[in-house]
Amino acid sequence: MTNPSVTSLEMPKRADRNNTAIFALTRKGAELAAALAARIPASNCFCKSRYALPGMIAFIRLPEAFKAAWCDYDRIVCIMSCGIAVRMAAPLIDHKSRDPAVVVIDQNGAFAVSLLSGHIGGANELARNIARLTGGRAVITTASDIQDKPAVDLLAEKAGLRIENFEALSRIQAAILDEGPLWIFDPEGLLLKYLPPDHGFDPVAEGEDLTKFQTIPGIWVSELLAPPGMECLQLRPSNLVIGVGCNRGTSCGEIVGFILDKLGESGLSPLSIKNFASLDIKADEVGLLDAAAVFERPIYFCARRDIESIAVPNPSETVARHAGVQSVCEASALWSAGTNKLVAPKRKAGNCTMAVARAGSR
Repeated sequence: MTNPSVTSLEMPKRADRNNTAIFALTRKGAELAAALAARIPASNCFCKSRYALPGMIAFIRLPEAFKAAWCDYDRIVCIMSCGIAVRMAAPLIDHKSRDPAVVVIDQNGAFAVSLLSGHIGGANELARNIARLTGGRAVITTASDIQDKPAVDLLAEKAGLRIENFEALSRIQAAILDEGPLWIFDPEGLLLKYLPPDHGFDPVAEGEDLTKFQTIPGIWVSELLAPPGMECLQLRPSNLVIGVGCNRGTSCGEIVGFILDKLGESGLSPLSIKNFASLDIKADEVGLLDAAAVFERPIYFCARRDIESIAVPNPSETVARHAGVQSVCEASALWSAGTNKLVAPKRKAGNCTMAVARAGSR
């Protein structure tokens, strides 16, 4: 099975912020911007210097101000023509999972146009909210909204699932809109509970022969890698706890490469990592801390008393002599996951050891 690198995975959008930049180019636009800012939490107004009202951030050149806001804000409201907004956004567009939501409003507030990142970025919902505030009309052009069909990327976000292969999303969404054949592997029902009753997907059971689905697009909801040859959108729950041990001074690069290799060998996706765990004597291990940061996941440290009574399949006398417990990676994984079963037992290579537990499993 393929083992994607960290850099090749689609990481989630900046979910830690929900701030809004409101741009205005005219006096009437500045007045509308001020009114919206008073109703939209965590918002700042950017206005052409000659029309800026008290408390607004004045600018002389729009391209420079817009580019800075693109990097710093999750949502951008443009009180200007769609043409100007498109010219400002075009050179900055990166990917739907990372671009901010962009909504364009006329200075009278009659129309709020969802221009960019309508679903996963939240522009459609922002346009609707602004239209309610101004008494105007939201202009939504995404096909799923027009046809009242489920938007998979939006539902995945609600379900707490991470999209691993965004390139497959458009094919799945098109099949939904065309009411074509589709299948879904979702043994925990993580996405299914958000789909409408008449979703039209053919559910695939665990252990079922998948060969009949190889020519049909589908959705794979699991921490397990999909079998080769399956045309599917892969959605990852955050449910894997990685217990890690390493020799003193092990580099971040070695730890990251080791984790990716061993997850690939176990048929598990790095995007399903919930957190890392280790013994507290490793709390100052720079390579380990940096490795957790590369995956953008927290790492928790346990004390010896937390894990000394945890039964593990692969106890080690060597670890017991050096750490005072018979296991670091397996025991810390089980401790942090709150379970007594490992998904992948201890693996070792070079200076590293790791084991994987599934959070909440029994």
